[in-house]
Order: sequence, then C-alpha cells, then structure tokens
Amino acid sequence: MKMIKISISILGIVLGMAAATDQASYTIPSALGFEFQKLNNCGPVTAKMALSLLGVNVTQAEAAAALKGSYPDRNVTTPELAAYLQANGFRTVRRWLITPVLVRRLVQANFPVILHQQQKLTDDIGHFRVAYGYTANSLLFGDSMFGGKFRLTDSAFNTLAKPYSGEYLIAYRPERAKQLEDVLGGDWNKFSNIKRLATLAKSRLKKVPNDSYAWWGLGQSLLFQGMIQPAANAFNQADKLGLSKKHYWYQHDAFEAWNKAGLYQKTIRVAAAALKAYANSRELNTYYGIALEQVGQFRKALAAFQAAYTEDTRSPYLRNAITRLSKEVKTL
Repeated sequence: MKMIKISISILGIVLGMAAATDQASYTIPSALGFEFQKLNNCGPVTAKMALSLLGVNVTQAEAAAALKGSYPDRNVTTPELAAYLQANGFRTVRRWLITPVLVRRLVQANFPVILHQQQKLTDDIGHFRVAYGYTANSLLFGDSMFGGKFRLTDSAFNTLAKPYSGEYLIAYRPERAKQLEDVLGGDWNKFSNIKRLATLAKSRLKKVPNDSYAWWGLGQSLLFQGMIQPAANAFNQADKLGLSKKHYWYQHDAFEAWNKAGLYQKTIRVAAAALKAYANSRELNTYYGIALEQVGQFRKALAAFQAAYTEDTRSPYLRNAITRLSKEVKTL
C-alpha cells in the first residue's frame, strides 16, 4: 500500500474533542475529500471520504486498489471497509440499529458515520454513504453517487437503513475510544448490540409477523450469536416472505447460515436466482460454490469459484478451491 498522506490543520484538532453541548445543526469541521465515484467504486470513495474527515488523504484509485479484488469487482463489504480503515491506523466499530438520533450524536462528537443502506427509495441497490453533518430536519452525507452535500430526512433515512438492519461503521483513533463508548452506550459492547437486534426484531414481528426485514435482522442476530439452525430458520422465513434478488447481491449472512446448517439446496436455489442478474458476484459465487461442492456437483462448483475469482484474483481461498476442484473434476 502506498504511504498515506496525513493532513493536519487547526480544524483537525477539533476531531480530538467531543462537542460540549447539543446543537441544532452541526458539521464535522474537516474538509470532505469528495469526488464522484468511477464505475463500481462506491466503497472506495466512501472510505476516501471517511478518511479525509479523520485527517488522512488517499486517492480514489488508491482506495480502490486496496479494497477491490480486481477491477471488475463490483461489491465491497463492510468488513473489507473496516480492514482498510484499520490498515490506515484506525480502530473500527461495526454495529447495527443506527437511528437519526444516534447519527447526530456521533457526528456532534466528530465521528463520521459510514452507513450501509439502500441507495434510494425507488431502487433497492445497496450503497455506502458517510454522514458528517445534520440539521434539525435532515442529515448530511458525502455520497459518491449524489454529491458531497446530499441530504436525507429522518424518515427517508430510516426507510433506507431498514433492509440492512441499520448497519453502520465507525473509524476512530485509539485515544478516542472512551469518547466513542460514551456516545454508543450499551451498543459499545458488540454482543449487547447483537442481542438488542434480536429483541427489537422479535418485538416488531409480534406486531407485523410478515416483516421480511425483521426476520432478516433476527437471523443476523442469531447467526452472530452462533445459533446456526435458528438463524437459518429465520432467514428461511425472510426469504419466504419475499426479498428482492438485489438484496442478496449485498447481504450474504443467510448463505452462511444455510451452509453451516447443511441447507445446501437452499443456498443453491437462492444464489442461482440472484446470479441470473449478477453472474460474476464474488460473494454469491463463493457461497454457491461451497454448497455445490458439498452436494457433489463438482463441475458446477468449479465454475462458480472460477466466476468468483474474476472479481477477486487475490483470494487464496478461491485459488485453492479452483486447484482442488480442477483435480477432482479430472477424475470424474
């Protein structure tokens, strides 16, 4: 990785201090390194903007080279963003159940908030954006598609966050850990946050039992707690109630649960449907290939891993899987 360039300014000193009082409007007082994304560079530009707000300057090309497994790679995951931010000297916290109120509290304390959300109300494409300001009536974002001063109402924000269980990511300097803990409260503890995700999902399902996103959130919480079969059942219910194929382009926890539970045919069926519109998806093909191999469909599994490899030519797992299955197929 190229050396990062750190920009230090008088305004940057403010990043070390939480705001002392509540304010009706606020913007993090560091320059947002905004630029519109090049093809499939939502994740890299979001990382670039978040780092700029934290005093670190990288280019879109540098971020893309670090985050994407190859040029065709369309999707960057939240754990990949976290790893990249960590490589730039920060610690990270990944949590769920973000709210407009919490966004305001984090921003007022000078913590940029990376959101994993639906891109817009009229299309369920997945997207990252970074919150860095607010007013009483809206939240302010750097958005690689819609501009450096993109705003959402609280209501629109909640709607866009729901399909992703309110997932968010915070990068912070080690010396600011206590300040972040104070803002997050109980959600500083990941296990507490995950359990709260289940509690709220169950509460929602008592009122609206056909809420597929609540079932999805419940499945995530159970999976993260290691409760594999209950998680698989919850994801089954979410899928039965109806999730778009695009949902599975960006969210893959169900496949992990189904494969761990031995429900390989479920993974095969759902992944195959999603792959019809996104044939080379690295994540989909990886879970698809795992399931196919487990049921003895070695040629199809090999093809799936090869398709995944076109999007991530750096993956040792995919290289090993291709080598292993190539040998297996020759003996058939």
